[in-house]
Amino acid sequence: MTLEFFNNLDFTEKGLIVFGEGASFVGFRYYYNQKLVLYDCGSFFAEVYYSPEGNEITKIDGFAEDDKRLDLYIDFMKTL
Repeated sequence: MTLEFFNNLDFTEKGLIVFGEGASFVGFRYYYNQKLVLYDCGSFFAEVYYSPEGNEITKIDGFAEDDKRLDLYIDFMKTL
């Protein structure tokens, strides 16, 4: 699956890909009032936005491995 194809899916379909097809957990970070959880989907990464206040996933966004957002997870990965 390509990143472009993934990002054109609707919210539910993205969730099925990330949680149903064996994407691998990479790490997490906090951004304002949300917890962002990163998953490796093979040819791209998926960032899942989770709202603890509402106990719900609010957004799922895919990005390429050369995206600067990946750098934001370095601190988490250093703790492993």
